[in-house]
Amino acid sequence: MRVVFFGSYDERVSPRVRLLRSGLELAGVEVVPCRAAGTLIPRYARLIAQLPRAVRRADLLLVGKPGQREMPLATAVAGALGLPLVLDYFASLWLNEVVERRRVEPGSFGAWKLRLLDRRAWRAADRCIVDTLAHGRAIADALHVSPARARRVFVGAEECFRPLARVRTSGPLEALWFGTFIPFHGVEVILGAAALLRDEPELQITLLGDGQTRAAMERRAAELRLSNVRFEPPLPWPELPARIARADLCLGIFGDTPTARAVIPKKVFAALACGKPVVTADGAGIREALDETSAYLCMPDDPVALAAALRRALDDPRERADIGSRGRALHEEQFTAAAIGASCRDALAELVEDDALVPVECGPERAS
Repeated sequence: MRVVFFGSYDERVSPRVRLLRSGLELAGVEVVPCRAAGTLIPRYARLIAQLPRAVRRADLLLVGKPGQREMPLATAVAGALGLPLVLDYFASLWLNEVVERRRVEPGSFGAWKLRLLDRRAWRAADRCIVDTLAHGRAIADALHVSPARARRVFVGAEECFRPLARVRTSGPLEALWFGTFIPFHGVEVILGAAALLRDEPELQITLLGDGQTRAAMERRAAELRLSNVRFEPPLPWPELPARIARADLCLGIFGDTPTARAVIPKKVFAALACGKPVVTADGAGIREALDETSAYLCMPDDPVALAAALRRALDDPRERADIGSRGRALHEEQFTAAAIGASCRDALAELVEDDALVPVECGPERAS
């Protein structure tokens, strides 16, 4: 199968894009890039210039995330050539910017435009790849479109995320959170749990990263006088495995929004790959991959529930180690690049008649 990977995606900054491309190649799919950046008209012009070479003998057009703005051109190309069209619908622009990040005013022209882009992109694709089926349903419900064309391909984690020797061997248990401080991450819930555990000397919470609400969260931590919480600056993605190795467990997301309930963020997959026990909010999305045997799950938007989960992890080192080991085993079975690629290949193969397509066994990741 020969797939044209089309759009304005950026492999340098997007683990999702890297994993899909490398995973498809591991699964025996030929991936031909057709990518351009810049403003809309020059970007479209550069994509069109690459098409004659890229689409030669192509079986399918796959639009990488964020691909809604490239879908009008992709739809025209796929229609003209008779190619199936697939969109990696990793996120809804409207849900992200209007509902979750709250950067675009509801009812504004900008919100209307984002919703229109989302709806047209979903309806134009023959298949929409989503990170969880729950997220696909949440997007479809929000946009009033059919969820039937959604197929799940988990986020997974790259090979650099693996168990490493711990450098730190003493001190309090460290619960590490890393991310971009998007509102639905629920960092304020972490701070609330920290306040409830302020008298627990054996627990330290570290919040690593930068983004939309970091300044507000630092102010809130100062107001609460949380000596058990510290903030660290962001790290380049490839440096995170070494930082995770210094922690005892990792924190996921704790918001109670439609997206928070439906997704499994890449920080959770990274922690699983590193063999660290994960504490995260329960929800329909997380249940597609994890349960109480492979993660500490708590009610969303509930500092009391999170504090109880952290205390449980603190009090039982053996259970903590077992949960970390089971999470790592689950990663090896389902969330490596090879496994993600096989899952994506199977979703694409539904649209392609290819008698030569041979299933590839999923094993440990190898370098690509």
